[in-house]
Amino acid sequence: MTDRGRTVELGPLDRATLTLLSRALSSEERSVYLGLPRGRHDLAVLIGIYLQLIRRGAELTGGSPCPVPDGPVVVVGLRTNVTVRLAQLAIGRQNLSRALRMQRIRGDGRVVDLQGRITRAVDSPSGLFYLNTALGRPSLGTSVGTVVIDRTSMANDQSWERALAWASEHDAARVVAVADLGTQPGGSRTWTQWPWSPALRSDVRHTLGHRPAYGPLTSNALLAHRPAAAPSVAVYRHKQLAELHRTVVAGVVAARRVHTSEPWPQPIADAVRLLNLLWCSWGSIGRQDTWQAMGRGSGARALARSVSRGTLEGRAGQWGLFRETQWPDLRRGVLELYELLYDDNPRWHLLLALIDWARADRAHAPVLVRTRSRSAAAAVAEELADALGGDADSLLLAPQPGPAVGRGTGALHVMPYAERLAWDALPRLELHLGVPSTLRTGVLFSGAADEHVAVVEQSEYTWLERSAGRALNGWHEQIRQTAAVLSLGDVPELATPPLPVTYGPVDLSEPSSAPDDSPQRDSRLALDLSALFEDYDAPARAIGTSADPGRSAPAVADDPVPATAVLIEPGGAVLWLRSDEQVDVLIGQRYARVPVAALTPGSRLLRARGDGQSRLHDRLVMVMHDSAEVTAMDTMIGFFRQAITAVHEQRGSWPEVLTALKNLGSEVSSWQTVSKWADGSVIAPEDPQDIHRVALLARDTRLTAGGTWQRLARMAEELRRLHRALGHTAAAAMTEAARGTEGPALRQLKTLCSGIDVSEVLEEFDLVVVRRVGGQKSVSAAALGRVPGPCSTSSSPQEAP
Repeated sequence: MTDRGRTVELGPLDRATLTLLSRALSSEERSVYLGLPRGRHDLAVLIGIYLQLIRRGAELTGGSPCPVPDGPVVVVGLRTNVTVRLAQLAIGRQNLSRALRMQRIRGDGRVVDLQGRITRAVDSPSGLFYLNTALGRPSLGTSVGTVVIDRTSMANDQSWERALAWASEHDAARVVAVADLGTQPGGSRTWTQWPWSPALRSDVRHTLGHRPAYGPLTSNALLAHRPAAAPSVAVYRHKQLAELHRTVVAGVVAARRVHTSEPWPQPIADAVRLLNLLWCSWGSIGRQDTWQAMGRGSGARALARSVSRGTLEGRAGQWGLFRETQWPDLRRGVLELYELLYDDNPRWHLLLALIDWARADRAHAPVLVRTRSRSAAAAVAEELADALGGDADSLLLAPQPGPAVGRGTGALHVMPYAERLAWDALPRLELHLGVPSTLRTGVLFSGAADEHVAVVEQSEYTWLERSAGRALNGWHEQIRQTAAVLSLGDVPELATPPLPVTYGPVDLSEPSSAPDDSPQRDSRLALDLSALFEDYDAPARAIGTSADPGRSAPAVADDPVPATAVLIEPGGAVLWLRSDEQVDVLIGQRYARVPVAALTPGSRLLRARGDGQSRLHDRLVMVMHDSAEVTAMDTMIGFFRQAITAVHEQRGSWPEVLTALKNLGSEVSSWQTVSKWADGSVIAPEDPQDIHRVALLARDTRLTAGGTWQRLARMAEELRRLHRALGHTAAAAMTEAARGTEGPALRQLKTLCSGIDVSEVLEEFDLVVVRRVGGQKSVSAAALGRVPGPCSTSSSPQEAP
């Protein structure tokens, strides 16, 4: 087997995984859940190929019974371009279509091979299919044998549940899930779980050795280093910070004890959101607020204002008692925490010291700083660029393969947790700023780095230790149970030593930051905080995903959001659209973005069919650029929007901004055009010099230094060309893609997208016509953009789907 022309050599962990899977399928286990260290990989594709090879071998030899049931093997995942990836793989000299009957499922339920031949799924009863969940849930018109779900590619639990539902709808005899360590399958299905824990991988490496890394199809990189038994810790102390944190946590605990069916009062909910935002902030609160606002999130200043002005007056019953006993301390504590961190965040100096330590002590390993959100990553990168030199967009790019070079900022990267990196065989250090949420404990055991250091306040050490210990013991119990079911023998007892402290403790309250004695366990936080911090995890889930890098964060799936009902054709279905967002439409020969309120009967609306939920324009950009490049592009555009907003604040009005630009030679004719640069409805000025003029007026060195404004101008022009082409070709190109024939519209888009075939991307979208626009109501965020199924022609958009 080759990947991009290079022979793939499976290593001990791959062989162990595939053998375990074969044994589980032979023992009639219907559902297998494989947990692997977090990272970007193609193990689900490898498993699909392996199962198909087993079946092809049984067909050819007629030997022992085949453990793979009858029916197509289907790999399900969310990918940017399935066809391009599958074309890079081969068995011998044959591509996967010729060697293993590999085909991609289309949006209409038919299948297409790598030569472009379109057939019905029912005509390939022993085929190997790939379903890109960006296409939604197309019906194949036949049952399937085994479904391999790549949960690592999915952004949220709802995508995972839809994949399981698709498998059930097609009567799958077996389901195999490839997931991250730390995730739980949930639901009513009974799973045989096998997590590749650090202890288990160490045993494999010690007993069977390791092999060189061979790209994303193998897990060889996971054995390149002896897996650490647990993450390391950097500990700091700050007396006032710790006391305020305890006060606020105590208030949140008390609030959770209020048993009532009504939602939390807004001031209390905002206090929890503010604590969450402050506790994951490691630099300037004001700068993070700027990036937070660009992502349509609530900044710390707005939340603090809400908490300060909020009252619980008029509340009776349990909330009335809470108002008298707990609310004053909770309110005071979170506002004092805000004031403490806003002016001079003491943890910023600790972060700089940790980077210096890592560069000195781990000189040949790139340092990756992980943050909980994209806004936090952009703010931290901007401040690090100011402090250490370099530019922020370079810091936000993913590390390149190979050792760190020198001690410059090229060895330093800042990335949110939503950004996945490939498993790496070379040394890499990840700094985790704070204790990851209970939904993300697995990031501390990620395969993207060989060393993980969690930076925590001393009072959090016990919480981190309990969280990591709970994960390790849970994995060990799953291994023990599966070993018993599959008759694999006894499993040794697990030893869980204390988490090693590699840096600190340092006292941030004192002038000196030299490490001193070991941390003391804080009994006040020695309790199970999983349920308590579900409130903190909700914002952590809504931080934007790798499926839509750099864009504004989606709402948590269970959160109610204001939505407008739209009745669409064909099909007469009701579509819920978020009322405060804009949508893509085709107006004549123009591709435009308009508010939902501007939709009228007859509007042609572009709708994402499946889990991608992105704009067509953005998906095509992602085809041309990897996610890290898209993030860097968004960062530079963000710099420009900040700069024009700063000029507006200086001048007081948009006409005054226009006058200032004209004084520097700009030919912009109206102040309305200038205002659109700030709100993002126009990507950037068409005249590149206007970008430079804005940067000069704002005195923004981020844009003037190093040719950044010229790079931004080139990127904006590329995006504009694509935008214009979509207006002329989108409708015709989508029709051509649906027919499976490349016509002039598809060829034009292909040329614009660097020669990449974009028909697969076009299949992810429907072009529908608005019949009627209904009223507004609050609906679950999970219902947004989803068509529940055909409705009768009398369906009213006033009614819920």
